[in-house]
Amino acid sequence: MPSVRKLALRVTMRWFRPKLWVVAMSAATAAVHRRTAFSRGALLFCCVACVAMGCTENAAGSTEDDGQANGESSGTGTGFVRNQRIIYTDGLHNENTELAARNDRLLLAFRGGESGQIGSGRAHIDVFASTDGGRAFQKGSEIGTDTLPLERDIRDPKIVALKDRLFLYATSRLPGGHYRDLGGEAWVVRSESTDDGATWTSPEKTFADVDDTGTESFWAFWRFTIRKIVGSDGASEQTLYATGYDDGDTTVGLFSSDDGVNWQKRATILHSEDDVPSEAELKFFGDRGEIAVAVIRLDNRGIVEGGQSAICTSKEPFDDWECGRRIDERLDGPTWFLQAHGAEQRSFFFARKHLPCTRKRTAIYELRGEIAVADAPLQVCEIQEVASAGDTAYTALAPLSGDRYLLSWYSTSVDEDPPWLAATYDPSDIWLADVDFAKAPAACTPPTPQAPCEPPALPDATGPIVMTGRYLLAVAPVIFPSELVLFDATVTVNGTSMDLEMQPLNQETREPVGEPWRASGTSLAEDGTFSAKFDAEALPEEAFPRLADPLLTLHDFTLTGKSLSANRLCGSVSGYSQVFGTRVSDRIRLEGSTFGAIRSDDGSHPAPVSSCEAGP
Repeated sequence: MPSVRKLALRVTMRWFRPKLWVVAMSAATAAVHRRTAFSRGALLFCCVACVAMGCTENAAGSTEDDGQANGESSGTGTGFVRNQRIIYTDGLHNENTELAARNDRLLLAFRGGESGQIGSGRAHIDVFASTDGGRAFQKGSEIGTDTLPLERDIRDPKIVALKDRLFLYATSRLPGGHYRDLGGEAWVVRSESTDDGATWTSPEKTFADVDDTGTESFWAFWRFTIRKIVGSDGASEQTLYATGYDDGDTTVGLFSSDDGVNWQKRATILHSEDDVPSEAELKFFGDRGEIAVAVIRLDNRGIVEGGQSAICTSKEPFDDWECGRRIDERLDGPTWFLQAHGAEQRSFFFARKHLPCTRKRTAIYELRGEIAVADAPLQVCEIQEVASAGDTAYTALAPLSGDRYLLSWYSTSVDEDPPWLAATYDPSDIWLADVDFAKAPAACTPPTPQAPCEPPALPDATGPIVMTGRYLLAVAPVIFPSELVLFDATVTVNGTSMDLEMQPLNQETREPVGEPWRASGTSLAEDGTFSAKFDAEALPEEAFPRLADPLLTLHDFTLTGKSLSANRLCGSVSGYSQVFGTRVSDRIRLEGSTFGAIRSDDGSHPAPVSSCEAGP
């Protein structure tokens, strides 16, 4: 492991420790919660009762046609996606959905038991069953982690039927959060059912990648795909393949098993520290399935921003892979569906969509072109979003009849639109919808190009010129707007310019921590506007304890603002924070962050103001 990744191991258990994700609610958000408390409470009661007793098509939170539950229509008017509805809610953070068809039953599995993405032994996989085509589901079993050591968690269930055996695979990591999965020591765990998914065995580790020195490399398997061929003796043969990504998110590998129990690593599909590859879809093409294609998520444009996906191809025996094609859509937690379309096949992807200012949606895409030909061009089409916000996606599909399928995903409350990172500790619900691939649009609508987060406009009003003095300056980060970073700021006006010194403060005690930041000779316009740019600055852990990152530095940090009065400054923030190293993939853009400053010459501790809209 390169040295920068070793440094990350020092950070990972702290960077994503549970208190990082506990986001204090702003006054505005609290007001929204007060307004929606009754409706969400009623929805919670209705949906839990609904799941327990059997839901009808018009259950709480559902809509007909292309309507979006608790919001505006999310459809295209084509009937491609219908009847979007919440099927399960319990006030916890439910996520990572899976669907499977078993004879006359549909199985729905998802991760529950936690209040956020941070993992612990409280996590479990809930398995529900439907006997009426997905209109109602009843809970059948729960796969816990009591038999796994060290309070390991469990997530990302995948149900696979192989040679008359039914498996549920999942990923288990050590408790706590893990930046880029470092230190998680991922295991592939396996449960088995002998009664068509009604009950399951306790999960157990099913694969270990140990070298000659006894050192283990840890992998999380993502997509399981069966390759069926006819052998030389005329008999049908099945091999189960899986894609997996390592702790550190630097490598995607190919693995195989003949029995679903014993696995071997077959090849490296993609290795790239800059690209941060992880979840990878897998399909086989050709008369004998002799061409393999993997579509791989790449977090190569930042930690919480959008990125790309790599399209990788290989020919039997799948030892060597070509990964030169890229699309400018980062497909998180994807499901790849192939639909026969005459002599051709259409490739649909259900995945997380990335919006400016770290907002997210679940969306449906199509990739057009010869995806199994290594150098063939591809066209990306965006079909539509479904009801979703905050932390969302990790989709699944199961057949209903003909071209009709059941779609599942999870989402934070669609009544709000929180930043993704903050939403990972909010409650999230399990959603279903009906998809009719016969009604998929023929026209291709390219996705909107990924755009930066636009700063809020400065107020039109012209206040008195900024005054020399001392201010309490507060920054509201775009990823956690309610987790303020505080500074004791000293402004010195020199005619048409000003000097700004900012001393970071302990968020809890407001005592100085670390070294002061300085921006000298900043131009000051007649209307009080300014743009103060700082050198690379280290942000002490105590100043932002939710992140608690000893390696965190801010680069190109710029405050663009103006004076609202003799006592107040406000504006927007730009630049980026570097978690560690120098790679773009380890950055968080600061655009969308805001700041405010209120005069505190007497050394008092006024209530912080963090934007032009807040405060007196």
